[in-house]
Amino acid sequence: MAFENWTEMWKEMGQQIQLLTVSGIAGAFFRAVLAPEKETRKRIVQGVAGAISAVFLGGIVANVINSFMDGGAYAYLAAGFIMGSGGEVAVKAFQDRVFGEKKS
Repeated sequence: MAFENWTEMWKEMGQQIQLLTVSGIAGAFFRAVLAPEKETRKRIVQGVAGAISAVFLGGIVANVINSFMDGGAYAYLAAGFIMGSGGEVAVKAFQDRVFGEKKS
């Protein structure tokens, strides 16, 4: 992918970040539906971590997916969803380990 100027590169990156953000939020929401958390503060932290991991780590995963097959936007959507869900799970596991898992 050759860019003629920096403006075109930033525009392309903006579209990829939007795809990662939207799909990352969807991944975190998907995990929230599957494994609801009773404490709102923990849920918010988990969701934000999912979205952040989708944006920062999703780009790496999307490039790996894109290198195997030319998926374009679909690679970014899939990576964002995977990393959004995965980031949320990782933070939940960390919270359970540090604060202890509450039994109801």
